[in-house]
Formats: sequence, structure tokens, C-alpha cells
Amino acid sequence: MTGCSTPGPIHAYLYFPAQEAVLHDINPLNRGPEANIPAFLKKGEHVSALAYEPYTDHLYIRISPGNHVRVVDRPARKIKREVTVPRMPAGGHDFAIRSRDRHFFFSVPNSPALLEADLEGNFKNNIPLEGLERPVWGVALDKTTGEILLLADEYTNLVRRHGLDGKFHSELKLEKTVRGLSLDYDSEARLYYACLADGSAIGIFDDQGHLLRTLACNAASRETFIAVGPRSLLRLF
Repeated sequence: MTGCSTPGPIHAYLYFPAQEAVLHDINPLNRGPEANIPAFLKKGEHVSALAYEPYTDHLYIRISPGNHVRVVDRPARKIKREVTVPRMPAGGHDFAIRSRDRHFFFSVPNSPALLEADLEGNFKNNIPLEGLERPVWGVALDKTTGEILLLADEYTNLVRRHGLDGKFHSELKLEKTVRGLSLDYDSEARLYYACLADGSAIGIFDDQGHLLRTLACNAASRETFIAVGPRSLLRLF
């Protein structure tokens, strides 16, 4: 289903693997108020990436090991569905979801490419990424331009922009080095969210690469998974 929703305030959703299995829902402007949403992890499961879709107000959790995504209804705090992607190889890092058709774009562990699949897990496309020789780490989408945003390495200060055909468009140099584990982008405010390389905080960067502010992380959490988006005031299903 496609359509439009009434956007509300921007929220950030954070997952700290070193802590209990909950997603932290915060206001990134003042880090409050905060609510906890269960990740519903089963024995032996781990979170390997996180995404948010504002039209439905659903959180998408990439589960490892395996080839599936757990969809959590944020307001109801319950599992909405499990999406299995048969063509997705085990491993990989970040992923993103496109709101207009809810297609997934997964990093893959064995090539510099993204795997595109629909909400039912059906394979749609393999997108080779121009100019890269290794599998990528952070993945996000610019909802305004439709471009793919990438952190190509585990530690980097460069955000690459590619078209949906994988062609390289441009590169942005960030003021600080970040960890490629997780990347997201606020298309309205044109702000990039990524964990600083030392794991001390999440950096919020403008479209010139300047570090505007940070969100502090728990000292024990060297890894943080990030998803951002406007809270929808009208949900579409």
C-alpha cells in the first residue's frame, strides 16, 4: 500500500547489544522522553541491524543468525510479522526500508552490492555498487532524492551516495570518523546519524559534514544500532 501520512516529531530508536534486549525510543533533540520497546529476541538470536518505517510506525529488526527480519509494532509493542528472505545470505550488516513500497535494501556479506527484497521476502534486485570492492557496512535511504547512502568501511569519515542502479553519485566527508555498523538519515532535516568511532556517542551531522551534536551512549555499549524517523500521526496499513 502506498500513500501519505501526517508527520510528527522526529524520534530515534537505539539498540545497545551490551544491554538488555530492548529498543530505546528517544527524542534526539533533548534525549527525552525515553521509552523501552521489547526486541523479542529468542535464545541464540542477535540484532544485526535496525530500521524504522514511519507510515506504519513499525520497527524492523534484522536478526542474526538467519535470513529474516522481525517487524515490531511500536505503539502495540508486539510482533507484527516475521519476514524471511530466502535469497539473502547469512551475515551482512545494515539495511534500510523504502517507505513508498516497503522494499528492503540489505547489505550482503560476500560482495559490494545490496539485495533488494519486498515485504514478503521476495527477491527483487541485486544492486552492484559502483567503485567499491568490498561488502558495505552502513546503509540508509534519502527519502527525498531516493538515493542510497552508504558507509563503505567499518571505520570511515565518508558517506557515499549511490543511485538505485548502484551508480556512484557523490561523497560527503564527515568532521569525525564514525563506525560503519549503523547509519540512518533524517531526510527532512538533512541530518546523518552514526556512532562515533570510539563508541562514546552517536554523532548527528549536517549535509556539510559538520558535527552538530551528539547523543551519549552507555559506557558499556561500544556498539549501537540506530534508526530515525518522524512519528506518524496517521498510520497506514
